[in-house]
Amino acid sequence: MEVTDDDIRNLTTKASLPLVFRRFIKDWPICEWDENKWSSVFGGREIPFRCLRKNFVSDEPCWERRCQVKKMTFPTFLGMLNTSQEWMYFDYKYLHQWFGNESELCKAISWKKFGYPDKGPQETTLWVGSKGCHTPAHQDTYGYNIIAQVHGRKRWILFPPEAGGLKPTRVPYEESSVYSELNFYCPSDLDVFKGLSGGRMVELNAGDALLVPRGWWHYVQNVYPLNIALNVWLPHEKDNSTQVSEALIKILIAQLCKDLPQETARLLVNPNEDDIADTPLAVLFLQLETVVKTYLDKKRKSRRVKRQKTLEDNTEPDVEEFDLKSILDNDNNKINVVPTISSNDLIELIKGNIKEFVNSKSQDEDEVDGGTSSLCLTKAVIDSFSQSNVIDLVKQNLFAKLG
Repeated sequence: MEVTDDDIRNLTTKASLPLVFRRFIKDWPICEWDENKWSSVFGGREIPFRCLRKNFVSDEPCWERRCQVKKMTFPTFLGMLNTSQEWMYFDYKYLHQWFGNESELCKAISWKKFGYPDKGPQETTLWVGSKGCHTPAHQDTYGYNIIAQVHGRKRWILFPPEAGGLKPTRVPYEESSVYSELNFYCPSDLDVFKGLSGGRMVELNAGDALLVPRGWWHYVQNVYPLNIALNVWLPHEKDNSTQVSEALIKILIAQLCKDLPQETARLLVNPNEDDIADTPLAVLFLQLETVVKTYLDKKRKSRRVKRQKTLEDNTEPDVEEFDLKSILDNDNNKINVVPTISSNDLIELIKGNIKEFVNSKSQDEDEVDGGTSSLCLTKAVIDSFSQSNVIDLVKQNLFAKLG
């Protein structure tokens, strides 16, 4: 039986494991666009690429702060794919901010096949990069994620939310992202990866899609000269509670950044949070007040609904449970749980990176600004206050005080 859009929406909403959809979007016209077509779509504008030397070896991940931003046209970028000693990434860019709604690219975007006909270019982000460019391992605190690979090949390494050994940190700080201190690209020390369990790995080709459930850790690396992907984040029922957590952490980070030396404060945050120290405390508390009110209102409404249900006789027939297993078991659907990867195989993958990219004198991490190792005490304080058990206790006390 062929799956419907509603089936896929149910699947993405309820799945607790990452799923790969092979050739699911092969009918999207943009999956057939070649380099010349993409050049015409971008035109002659200069766009900012985040760049770093491919042979950079470090204990820490390649934080954004360590990268240089270089502006170039898309054809210039294409001309450098096979010659540049740097990887280049035009990443996390919302389509509507870079292309008009009437552009050919924006008109081509629809998430209807996944059961979300209301999602389009306004909610879609674009990721364009060369071989070796990557996003450090992290987990998104809000929602869940659907990725559509439209050109090239991209590798995803994933771990469940509860995975141990990933060393979570909020430094550098970015709202909605918790980073891992492990460098999955070209690390100085491979021993930290021994014994990591629960890992999964998949490589997406053009026409494939991926579901990353809420809270799953992911490290993403381009393994083809030109890679282009799109994604959409979708809301989760637990987001209201998480927004309160993030607002509390933001107040802590902002106040530290206001009082620390500028260079130190700069290292505490990702570049997209550079204005956090300039945000008045009153504004931060207003943001907290707003998300707390939303959470409490939703909680009260949920309780009223539950009480009402207990008072009414349920004469309606039971709704048939969504059959996730039958969809995954049907080979014709080409939807599969992302395969597991052992820590030994993961280490071999990382060794492959080092062998491929560190083929000359590696660039020592001391030669590149933007590291966080010098922030030892400050970082430890932030991470201690930001741990989920601490924030959850603060929230519990806060909600109790507010009734």
